[in-house]
Amino acid sequence: MPHPQRIAVIDVSHWHARYDAAYLKILRDLRLQIVGVSDRDAEVARQCADEFDSRPFDDYRAMVEESRPEFVIALGRHCDMPETFRYLVDRGIPFVMEKPWGMEAETVAALADLAEAKGAWAAAPFMIRYLPWAQTAKRMRASGEFGTISHIVFRMIRPTMQRYHDWGSPWMYDRAAAGGGALTNLGPHGMDIARFITGEEPEVLSAVISQAVHKAAVEDYALATLRTPSGIIVHNEVGYTMPTWPKNSSDLEQKVAGAKAMLELVPEGLHILTPDRDEVIPAESSFAPGYPLTIRHFLEALGAGNPPPVTARDCARAVQLIHDAYRLAGRAA
Repeated sequence: MPHPQRIAVIDVSHWHARYDAAYLKILRDLRLQIVGVSDRDAEVARQCADEFDSRPFDDYRAMVEESRPEFVIALGRHCDMPETFRYLVDRGIPFVMEKPWGMEAETVAALADLAEAKGAWAAAPFMIRYLPWAQTAKRMRASGEFGTISHIVFRMIRPTMQRYHDWGSPWMYDRAAAGGGALTNLGPHGMDIARFITGEEPEVLSAVISQAVHKAAVEDYALATLRTPSGIIVHNEVGYTMPTWPKNSSDLEQKVAGAKAMLELVPEGLHILTPDRDEVIPAESSFAPGYPLTIRHFLEALGAGNPPPVTARDCARAVQLIHDAYRLAGRAA
């Protein structure tokens, strides 16, 4: 099925341009034309352009005007995202933008309002949705295999904050540029997956944050507890405290526990436990394939004339839950 071939990437000094998500590598692997890369640091833009056979720009507006992309991947500092979002909506260019899209929940909600009012194709890359655990959990929930769900556990503890310095994004230490730490950056995945699996709109019951390990201006650990209208408890735990850097490993736990069945991510794949079944299904147990699957699915959806699989409103709702958690944790606004 035809889909966009000419792609531009905004703010490639963001670590997800070349590391973790590695969007530039995904585009190259998909054999797409990277028509432009931009960054306020002209040298970073040049390095990325040389590595990925593209053209460098130090202004994303000039890049869009000159390279005429069919699709954009927008990165950048969290404080800069609203301006970039509004520009792309105004230009009518389909895009995916890394979360959280802004510093305040009200700002992100207004961006979702704008996207809906303009009919913009704007997507959030909540890649956990595309992994085997989440897909299986959603299917089992829909078919009633869990029975009454008691609780969902989502834990993502990533390596130390040193990785942001080493990967060219030291602004992640700065609350004025990042807005927050682990809860802002990693927490949206857990908030979104709670909504994705349950099909409900949860509320945050309690939350705690800590800066004990890195003593930075932003938190390095957070734990939020949510409850859905039907009573499902969701445990969303995120952090920058995995003591393994420079090995880029993570402490992950993903589990759905119900009256009839439990589904859990284990190193070998997916563990399904019922009264008469105790089976491990081989599957990818890391989140490495999540971003390639997400980008491919987004491009296919756009090519087919379908709306974004993960909408601007999905992002706004996840960010609202994040800021509800900050409020309950007692963080000053």
